[in-house]
Amino acid sequence: MHRHWLVTLQGLAGAGRTWDENVARHLLEDVEHGTVDALSDLCGDMHWHVSLEHRNDLFHLHGQWQGAMKRACSRCNTEFDWQFDGRTERDFQMGSPPDGDNDKDDCEYLTAPGMIDLLDILREDVWLSWKADVICSEACRGLCPACGCNLNIESCQCGKDDSEHPFAALRKLNLDA
Repeated sequence: MHRHWLVTLQGLAGAGRTWDENVARHLLEDVEHGTVDALSDLCGDMHWHVSLEHRNDLFHLHGQWQGAMKRACSRCNTEFDWQFDGRTERDFQMGSPPDGDNDKDDCEYLTAPGMIDLLDILREDVWLSWKADVICSEACRGLCPACGCNLNIESCQCGKDDSEHPFAALRKLNLDA
């Protein structure tokens, strides 16, 4: 249920609140919900362990999340399930920021009653941790630059002659000595 992820800070119990749950894939991929771009190509639900604590005049949200989504390998262009994880760290305060107060630049100010959408926060944290280049494995050999075959699956038969390459002479170096 979506309302489960809407939290009102005003009146939050002194002990705060903790969630240790799977966030439904369909909620994170729903483009009709929230103000942060929806996630796409998730492989399933995301796990999120997050706590909201009330400390003096601050509300501190912190936790960890993990999930998987379909991505294309930057070396071989093969689709794979990219495993990702990250941390959530946010501070909220009710009211308006004081003029000239630079001590709380990392704090988000909210008007009463202080509604926050945890789904938007999770989406934003995933986008902020986004990696442009991901590889399917450290052993990925990529694509042949001449013929484009996937070197993880087949041997290149293009017979490209790269003896004229400026660094071709480095192949003759014996680095084991």
